[in-house]
Amino acid sequence: MAKVKSNTDGKSMPTIKPYLASLAVYFVPPNCEMVNNQNVSMFKMPYYWEAWKNTFIFLLLQLSMCFFIPLIQALFLNELTKLQKSLTTLYILPALIPTSVNVIIWRWIWHPDYGVANQIIKFFGGQPQTWLSDPNLVKFCIIFPGILGGGLTVLLYLSAIQGISTDIMESASLDGCTGFGRIIHIILPNISFMIFIQLIMSVITTMQLLDAPYMYASGGPSGASTTQGIFIYNAFNQDLNYGRGSAASVILLLVIAALTIMQMHFEKSEKE
Repeated sequence: MAKVKSNTDGKSMPTIKPYLASLAVYFVPPNCEMVNNQNVSMFKMPYYWEAWKNTFIFLLLQLSMCFFIPLIQALFLNELTKLQKSLTTLYILPALIPTSVNVIIWRWIWHPDYGVANQIIKFFGGQPQTWLSDPNLVKFCIIFPGILGGGLTVLLYLSAIQGISTDIMESASLDGCTGFGRIIHIILPNISFMIFIQLIMSVITTMQLLDAPYMYASGGPSGASTTQGIFIYNAFNQDLNYGRGSAASVILLLVIAALTIMQMHFEKSEKE
């Protein structure tokens, strides 16, 4: 086992063995007994699997509600002949707003008593909702602000679109491929590499989601917005259980790596 020499008293200080031992405690199969019966296998914890469920629900909501919004905005900007630079600057503004400020604004919007969301629902004759206090709505409320789009992703898509050869675009116009047909058959195939990169980044970012659910609802109500990121954070900072946090972090890393490899494999298969 690797050891590091101490500079103070000359004694050897093991560094790897305690780390591996702490992981082993929480990777023990569910049918094994724990040392001194004081620790519980992480796989026996219901809220651990609930955190995985929430994480994948957040991922599905993110991809279905928000992933294509920046691409649509970039296509819209590319078609403009006037005000393109001004609108491009406007779309970059969301990236300049700190997450904490954005959360404060949206928490006010979702407030059950004086929030804008319930005022709109009342105007149309609907029943007010508790939003962030409702386990069935809290995930939607956290992901919904993303439909506004904007940010650096719009600029990346726009740069990729404008990087398409003018010869290709002119040939498509001469062949009568314009409007929606040009987007489907010319633009999207030529920027598929950028879409694929953004897909990978979106999956990785959402699987590590921590700050937004924590600032919106602290993982509540009743753990409905607890992601793997919050589970790991609580293991380290609230429970002071570094073995559990390390084990959960390693598993999250392996899952993200597996999803990324699968995405890259599918992309390679499509090209072939």
